[in-house]
Amino acid sequence: MKFIIFYTGPKTPPDASHKGWMTWFSNLGNALVDHGSPLSNGVALHNDGAKAESKTSYNGYSIIEAKDQDKALALIKDHPYLSLGKEYSIEVFKKG
Repeated sequence: MKFIIFYTGPKTPPDASHKGWMTWFSNLGNALVDHGSPLSNGVALHNDGAKAESKTSYNGYSIIEAKDQDKALALIKDHPYLSLGKEYSIEVFKKG
């Protein structure tokens, strides 16, 4: 199963450390489907055509593969992003 993981929390500062990310990605091996990329400036489009700033704060995403959600959570438990503080988290969604 594939899972998309979203990095949530306050906007990360431009000088935020990404130390450990490449090692974490490498340690995933074949479980890493797409290392993803940062996300910014989200916009929401409403059914009446109105646009508004997105209420969701995603700093980025990655796609991983795991047997089930518990295995996916086990793969991300030591992600360096989680060391930024309590206001940062990783959300996991089954893809498809």
